[in-house]
Amino acid sequence: MKVVQISILAKVSGNVNADEVIGTRVTLKKMYSSTGEVLPFISARAIKYAIREALKNKGFKIDPFIENPKAMEALRLSDSGNPVEYIDNDLFGYMVTRGRGETARRRQAPIALSYFKALRDTPVKAEFAARFPRPWGKMEEENPVPFEVEVAEFIGKVNCIMYENIGKFEEIELKGEEELKKRLSLEEKDGKKIYRIDEEERKRRIKAFSEVFLTPSYVLPRRTNSLNIPEYYIALITLSDKGPLPIFQYLDFDFEKNYINMESLKEFMERREIKNSGAKFLLIDYKGMIEQKNLPQGMEKVSVTEAIDKIVEFL
Repeated sequence: MKVVQISILAKVSGNVNADEVIGTRVTLKKMYSSTGEVLPFISARAIKYAIREALKNKGFKIDPFIENPKAMEALRLSDSGNPVEYIDNDLFGYMVTRGRGETARRRQAPIALSYFKALRDTPVKAEFAARFPRPWGKMEEENPVPFEVEVAEFIGKVNCIMYENIGKFEEIELKGEEELKKRLSLEEKDGKKIYRIDEEERKRRIKAFSEVFLTPSYVLPRRTNSLNIPEYYIALITLSDKGPLPIFQYLDFDFEKNYINMESLKEFMERREIKNSGAKFLLIDYKGMIEQKNLPQGMEKVSVTEAIDKIVEFL
């Protein structure tokens, strides 16, 4: 199966993914390593939400959800399960609940995203603020209401896998949806029925997601009052027709040198399975930190536009 893998190093700052409110403090999502490090993160769900909004701004239809009164309370709002109409049902999968005791109709997401997690221990600070009353038309003054917001600045990494079944659907994913099937072309592959959307529309969807994710042109949600768009440093992209390769652990940042860890990239390119994979390895240098001559052999430095074109052509 053809697979595109993307690993990105970026910097974010502020209350990038607000968590619960404890007392008067708006906390920041964070996890703790086995050695006690504090690692702020942005959830994959939050990133997908941001990408959905960006795709909506590009003119694509986004699933509004449907209500199933037969389902359990927690699952009453479910996906529409219409990947022809809604781009996010295609890219991020869906689960259509059918009520108690009935099997849901599902689609495994052809695009998977990881947490956007800090690479090392990160101090989390409290920003003090207050909400001031707005007594228009009142003569008396009222006291402000104080609160705190946890903030952090960190360099983190987010990983993404794009499978080739974008715009392609198996029979089980469209079970019982005869009207949807009529809007798709049908082909047989390895004894399975595969339904496809129009190839031009399929490429348009791949290009749109790649543009939003790689530019980047999405605004992180669930922030407090600050604008949060990731500041990208480096993106490592692999185009493989033999399934996923072990690339994600090799894109790293050297905090002592304040530079990309080039030794780690060289170690990656020297692995036997990487050399024999026949895959293409692309690097987007958003900050102009690396010269082509310093890249490991077999790795190509490209612009964002070139990378998007190569991904669309490959998938």
